Amino acid sequence: MYKGRGFLLLTFGILSMVFPILAQGTQRGFEFYTQYPALVISEGREVSLDVKLHNTGPTPEDVVLTVSGPEDWNGRFETSSYPTLQIRSVHLLPGQEEPLTVRFKAKPPEGTPGGDYVFTLSAVTEDGAIEHSIQVTVTLEAEAPQEEEEPGEVLQLLVDYPSLENAAGKDFTFTIQIKNQTDEEKVVELSGQIPSGWRAYFTPRWEQDTRITSIKVDANSTENIRFVLTPPYMVQKGDYPIRFIARAGDYEAALDLKAVVTGNYDLQLASEAEITGAGDTWNIKAVEGKERHFTLYLYNGLPSNPTSAPVTNIRFYATKPEGWEVEFKPETVESLPPTLSAADLAKVDVVITPPERAIPGDYQITINASGREDHASAQLRVTVGASMGWGWVGVGVVVFVVAALTGVFVRLGRR
Repeated sequence: MYKGRGFLLLTFGILSMVFPILAQGTQRGFEFYTQYPALVISEGREVSLDVKLHNTGPTPEDVVLTVSGPEDWNGRFETSSYPTLQIRSVHLLPGQEEPLTVRFKAKPPEGTPGGDYVFTLSAVTEDGAIEHSIQVTVTLEAEAPQEEEEPGEVLQLLVDYPSLENAAGKDFTFTIQIKNQTDEEKVVELSGQIPSGWRAYFTPRWEQDTRITSIKVDANSTENIRFVLTPPYMVQKGDYPIRFIARAGDYEAALDLKAVVTGNYDLQLASEAEITGAGDTWNIKAVEGKERHFTLYLYNGLPSNPTSAPVTNIRFYATKPEGWEVEFKPETVESLPPTLSAADLAKVDVVITPPERAIPGDYQITINASGREDHASAQLRVTVGASMGWGWVGVGVVVFVVAALTGVFVRLGRR
């Protein structure tokens, strides 16, 4: 009897120790804490405090987050990852090894006196069964200590070529380095001050088809962007100041650039018929082995659509059939001014020589004119016919054949 009673007492004692342990593993609960419940900030700075939540129970929990404290500080919770989002509740999964991190943010309004300000951070399950709170004390210093000030240059801007030269209507592309000189990542907003009528956009250096208005720069890191500007087609020659601006929060950096517009040009080729109304078109005839002269005209814009800068050092070359010869006289036009009258046209003699015994037919020659500022090309079709010498040979052959046949018929008739 005593042995049975002792066994029951022993069993009861073991169960009394096991049940609390088992109950602990099935009991709802979560942790809500921060490692820094007391902070010191300087005037104009924002509170940014990481807060941890960890589900210790066996089931998911929806937890509502609230902040109480000075209302004009705009106390709130945000996500800790970029881009940040304001949040009011979180969903905690059970069995997670790492706690969930959210960020408590608040900023004193301008003119707030120095002192201690208390905030209460609360986390309550959706059904109200479990509630935790944290008291955070923020000490605002009226003047930030000298040693805690941000460096003089939060953002540093660098460019290898601050002045670029180009023609009107052509893009000016500045490659700019943005250096974040702080220990925190910065989202840098991009903008520019440009002349009226110009267009501008930004792209990452290696993604030229992607247009952006901001870029994230990691702590103590550098990002490269392209600042692309397009002037109006008829913009006047001259120097145009450009200002690139980068902003990260309250910080701003600027870079002065310059676009030098040299003018606009439009090199074109024309036939004699197009200029004078008579003479050769772009379809001409030639004879095998004989030189054929073709007059080529060059012009730079038109009076109805004028250009503003000359095309210089124009050279000529031709893409021609095998065995053909093409010469240009002169070989170079040193400068072709904007076309305001017939006197501004350039005239070139193109000497085309088909090879001896060229097969009669149509041939194509591409005439190219390439200047330092612009280039142009045109297609010339040349129809080759047989020479008169071969024509007389053909006539002689026909006469000989006719005479021979006539003789044969006469001889047969006499028989």
